[in-house]
Amino acid sequence: MTSLSSKNIWIQRQQCPCGDWKCFVAYEGNNEETAVASQLAKAKAASAEATVVPYVGMVFKSDDDAFEYYGNFARKNGFSIRKERSRLSPQLGIYKRDFVCYRSGFAPVRKKPSGEHHRDRKSVRCGCDAKMYLSKEVVEGISQWCVVQFSNVHNHELLEDDQVRLLPAYRKIHEADQERILLLSKAGFPIHRIVKVLELEKGIQGGQLPFLERDVRNFIQNRKKVVQENDALLNEKRENDIMELLEACKASKEADEGFCFDCSVDDNDKLEHIAWSCGNSVNAYTMFGDVVHFDTSYRSITYGMLFGAWFGIDSNGRMIIFGCVLLQDEAPRSFAWALQSFVRFMRGRSPQTILTDLDPGLRDAVRGELPNTKHITCIWNISPKVSSWFSVPLGCQYAEFRSEFDALHCVENTEDFELRWNEMVSQFGLGSDKHIALLYSIRTSWALCYTRGHFLARMTTVAFFRSVESFLKGIFSPNACLRSFFDQV
Repeated sequence: MTSLSSKNIWIQRQQCPCGDWKCFVAYEGNNEETAVASQLAKAKAASAEATVVPYVGMVFKSDDDAFEYYGNFARKNGFSIRKERSRLSPQLGIYKRDFVCYRSGFAPVRKKPSGEHHRDRKSVRCGCDAKMYLSKEVVEGISQWCVVQFSNVHNHELLEDDQVRLLPAYRKIHEADQERILLLSKAGFPIHRIVKVLELEKGIQGGQLPFLERDVRNFIQNRKKVVQENDALLNEKRENDIMELLEACKASKEADEGFCFDCSVDDNDKLEHIAWSCGNSVNAYTMFGDVVHFDTSYRSITYGMLFGAWFGIDSNGRMIIFGCVLLQDEAPRSFAWALQSFVRFMRGRSPQTILTDLDPGLRDAVRGELPNTKHITCIWNISPKVSSWFSVPLGCQYAEFRSEFDALHCVENTEDFELRWNEMVSQFGLGSDKHIALLYSIRTSWALCYTRGHFLARMTTVAFFRSVESFLKGIFSPNACLRSFFDQV
């Protein structure tokens, strides 16, 4: 596993806009990615079905392919495997591999220290002779692995499907489940509740997850240990990289008189926030700064900082970047500092309209720092969250609700909106729902009847949203330090 200290990992923020960490937002995602994932899953299932009994003379491109193949065969037949011996030569490197049944061999006898009580744990090893041995061959300059011995004779009972999945070799916690487990753990959920939530979300019966409760406990403990071990390295890396970024800003200021930057320090005199804007961006703002999109959708795990960028659009429909900011947290005061810096960079001129996501702290900051600016939340910031909020509680009524909600977005006047909104809330029994309350409280920022007449410069279109997404994904390189990230932006 790659150390966090060697990678600058950026992720999309997932806290629900209602402010509750226990409320998880599942994004609807990209249809193409979903289709590809589905095809890969089907291909993998088809491959598993086609697995035949290995035989002497069978050839694989690599030893990893052979291990995966034998592992699939083992799972279908009620056992698991492990890597035993390997042999190495200066010319070929590893040229022999032995894969055996997980019950092969016998556990070594351990001497117990006198005076100490140790629990006697029975070993699963019973000398099983099931195995697959491979030898590396080079044919016309191409390496391949050939099965030289194979035995499928076991001296123990093979397991049924509902038992074999509980063997340690098959109890894997996939990455998506890992993220969910960490989020629930951070929210204070105990282990047994985390397992129950995962079962409910996947729609499966109790005990049918591909891992056990103790696997979840071990995963959380190991992750905490890794985080603790990396903290010292990460803190040193953060401080060094942030100082390099500050030096880069100072160098840019010397090379470009129009370049602006600002930073703040915390109570320990450590850099807290930093914002910057190029001279060209400031000049572009004088012509195209009537409407601004402030994107704060990504944060760096490595640096523990939130990235924000102010975008505009020119008369040819091309995206402009007005400035950037890195913030230590998502508190309203931090967003307020960012907005103050931005207006100062832009020579004291506030935009007529600003577009942001649903973040409550950001809404408060906009209200306080830009009182004369119209605050807009685009429907494409809201739509991906609606399914996560309402599909489960509404069940079969969700499709009807979604149709009515989408229609409400396009209602012509505020009187009709208020009337139909109340009817919708009553019809679907959502009077006490916190997400409905949130959407209604910010209706003046997303419903067309409240935003009509305000200049938006085509920045609410899907095309502009995708251009911003494409730009952001392009700059978040996992191997980039803050200095190279700054240069790339």
